[in-house]
Amino acid sequence: MANEKLKADKPAILLVAFGTSVPEGRVALDNIEAKVKAAFPGVEVRWSYTSSMIRKKIAREQKIVIDSPLTALAKLRDDGYNQVVVHSLHIFPGREYCDLEDIVRSLQVMKTSDGPVFDRLVLTDSLLHGFSDYQQACEAIASLIPENSDEEALLLMGHGTDHRALSAFGCFNDLLRHQYRGKNVMLATVEGYPELQHALRDLVASGVKKVKLAPFLVVAGGHAQKDMAGDEPHSWKSQLEAKGYEVSVHMQGLGENDAIVNMMVDHLKKARNQG
Repeated sequence: MANEKLKADKPAILLVAFGTSVPEGRVALDNIEAKVKAAFPGVEVRWSYTSSMIRKKIAREQKIVIDSPLTALAKLRDDGYNQVVVHSLHIFPGREYCDLEDIVRSLQVMKTSDGPVFDRLVLTDSLLHGFSDYQQACEAIASLIPENSDEEALLLMGHGTDHRALSAFGCFNDLLRHQYRGKNVMLATVEGYPELQHALRDLVASGVKKVKLAPFLVVAGGHAQKDMAGDEPHSWKSQLEAKGYEVSVHMQGLGENDAIVNMMVDHLKKARNQG
């Protein structure tokens, strides 16, 4: 009986990201997939995007269908995969992570006449979940800090949110300031707190004349290319240059940072080893 059960087990990993419609941003996701497949050889790995807007845009412009988490899980079930780990690539447990959590919880208890929908279904933590995650992520961006940090600041762009989890960005920014005291490392967000205006005050107080911009986003997609580094007047680069700063850009998402991806893989290993 044990051998029959072992043969019946079909493990799979569902990678779930917000998503990107920018081809260049896919490099980060490809790197994550490669690291996951290397860590779990022979395990089925599939993708899902939580953003319906991104999925529709890709379908419309690239004629490629990316499944929602619920659709992807239904397909895994239909294909006979009964041991599934849903691997969240979201940076913090915000609105989309909570929605994903609700889907997983619902399917964990759902049963049919054949029994449970999945024999085992678990969800990983987001990148920033426990305080040790914040500490590791803080260390993982150390290579981005300019050598002459007393003259050039590092400003990270996070997405931000109006969700109750918005404190994640304030926490991470505070930790950056303490970890790299005197090195002018800070974070602001596109949507929410802290805002660019808060970082601008810190830049003025620091006395630096140069700023290095880098996305604290899984992919260097639309926000990084337009809101951070675009030529339009509203972009961070343009606003900083208008105030007299010399601006450089690091155009790589966190998915291209192996130290960050190793954190993601560790979360995946932890979830797979649960119960």
